[in-house]
Amino acid sequence: MGEGEPLNYRRWKTEWNCARRALQAVENEAAEREGRKPVELPRMVTPDLRHFYASALIAGGASVKQVQLVLGHASAVITLRIYAHLWPGEEDRTRTVMDAVLGGLRTGCGQVGDAARETAGQTA
Repeated sequence: MGEGEPLNYRRWKTEWNCARRALQAVENEAAEREGRKPVELPRMVTPDLRHFYASALIAGGASVKQVQLVLGHASAVITLRIYAHLWPGEEDRTRTVMDAVLGGLRTGCGQVGDAARETAGQTA
């Protein structure tokens, strides 16, 4: 497998298990030297990484179509069914737009502290 090629499940599992064993061995040796109980490294499964990847793309501003394509979903509907809660909603977008517009209109009267920025549990 060359650099930049897709990582299939079998290859991922082999690579991760090998790396995990090596890291766990280093942790076990360090714990023994330091006279403590070793920390057990987490067992990650492919869906955990897939969800992390999708979440990171969405947080970075990727569109539904982009996420659909990289995850290999047959349609954007499938992507939205699983990840819709991670995209900012209309309320978030309108709040951001109005904050940007009105932010430049501040007169300098009064302090804009944390209490003034938070309204109904939302931070501006």
